[in-house]
Amino acid sequence: MLSLRPAAFSATTAATFALFALQTPSTAQAQVTVFGVLDLAVNLTRADGASSIWKLEGDGNTSSRLGFRGAEDLGGGWKANFWIESAINPDVGTSGATSTNNKDSVNTGGLTWGRRSTVGVSGPIGELRLGRDYVPSFSNLTTSMHPFGTNGVGSSGHLFYPVNTGGTTVRTNVRASNSLGYHLPDNALGLYGNLMVATGEQAPDTATEKDGNHLGVRLGWRGGPVNLAVARGKTNYATGNYVQTNAGVNVKLGPAKLMTLWGENKVGVTSTRIWMLGTQLAVGANGEVRLAYSQLKARGVANDAAHLALGYVHDLSKRTSLYATVARIDNKGSGTRFNPGTATTQAGGNADGAEVGLKHSF
Repeated sequence: MLSLRPAAFSATTAATFALFALQTPSTAQAQVTVFGVLDLAVNLTRADGASSIWKLEGDGNTSSRLGFRGAEDLGGGWKANFWIESAINPDVGTSGATSTNNKDSVNTGGLTWGRRSTVGVSGPIGELRLGRDYVPSFSNLTTSMHPFGTNGVGSSGHLFYPVNTGGTTVRTNVRASNSLGYHLPDNALGLYGNLMVATGEQAPDTATEKDGNHLGVRLGWRGGPVNLAVARGKTNYATGNYVQTNAGVNVKLGPAKLMTLWGENKVGVTSTRIWMLGTQLAVGANGEVRLAYSQLKARGVANDAAHLALGYVHDLSKRTSLYATVARIDNKGSGTRFNPGTATTQAGGNADGAEVGLKHSF
């Protein structure tokens, strides 16, 4: 006769399950983490010759995102890993765009893993990654070498990102799809860096068959209070290749971190050269003042520019921060290209931006 009563869960049964779990490597050794950031700010931008614009805008301090990452211990110091991460626009509840061929922007309206989607293996000799990932030259534009990183009205991207001209729209100044990357392992010499190759996967035997093909490299050194790195990347486009070169140094002196960054972007016959001096200054146990001044010289496009930004970040906890930033961009000559927001300035005019926001990570 079939009994429908559950069997007693004895100590022997519990021990059997425990032993089975210990003998199952995928269960015992795999780790998966859910993580994310939500960042929103009240943003005001004003430009000469235009009305002011008030907005609720994301990513003033840190880019909003949702991600999953995990690793499995393979033994002998080796691990398999994956990382998928999507941009989020918390002000309107949408996801971010991506580029499948390093040439065109794609936004399906749904969730895309455009920030990063990689699978890899790491060990004593380094890490190999495959998928969509950050290009090596982007790393120097982040808070490792710039006080504001690439976020908000103080962002390095306002001047250090390329000027798209001559029919060339650059999609690889931050990330590249279809990539293969190698990262140096941690070592006693303090050296770090990575190499990336990526393909645009264009149709063969056409004028644009090499469009979106990318090659990039970064090499850095950390020792004591000093951190320095140089990077270079090139992406092929039939309308004009994109070449990005930059170098940065930061030095920790007491409560201050002094930073300098230099960069050059070439897009076809257009080029821009930029330099920045800045600092992050700790104030008390939970505060930080940020200051950055940058200048840009352009060739092949009628615009030089200068960018000044001042900000303050106050940590309410390890995961929650309040922040405020003000910035001004001065377009020289007849230029109108550079501004810290959506307001378009008149020729040679100034553009101002201010924001107050809240960031929470999980």
